Amino acid sequence: MDIKKKKSKIYLILFLFIFLCLFFYFINNKFQKEKSLVLEPIYLNLLTSVHPNLNWNFQPLNPQIIIKPGDVTTVEYIVENLDNKNTTGIATFAYFPSEFGNYIRKINCFCYDAKTLKPNKKEKFTLVLLVDPEVTKDNKTKSVKEVTIQFTFFDYKEYKKEKS
Repeated sequence: MDIKKKKSKIYLILFLFIFLCLFFYFINNKFQKEKSLVLEPIYLNLLTSVHPNLNWNFQPLNPQIIIKPGDVTTVEYIVENLDNKNTTGIATFAYFPSEFGNYIRKINCFCYDAKTLKPNKKEKFTLVLLVDPEVTKDNKTKSVKEVTIQFTFFDYKEYKKEKS
């Protein structure tokens, strides 16, 4: 009788051990799949333009960068006033595909404020952004591997008149 009880306990322990191993295997496997989705890189193309009324040169330091959802990324642009007087510009932006814009969080962006540059002055403008990891779960964006952000600088005075 003692041997039967010992065997039963051994089988129970063995069953629990196997169950726990399988449980942790499936949990770890699910976590790894979710983690790999989040970490897939996205190529971000950076396009720039300047309205003809503003005599500026505006270029990204790198026209394409690689970002990972969930990471904070800093993007740098060089902006130069080619005019012989102080000029003020303000930037607008657009995303392609447009649905991707729902998942980009601009933590710091030069586009929120009018910027004044002295004649022939060159400055570095910075964009700090975060791509929300939820982008990998949305059916409209989860397969997107390449995104374009286009910034356009406008003459602030003209822009302000049009928005009034």
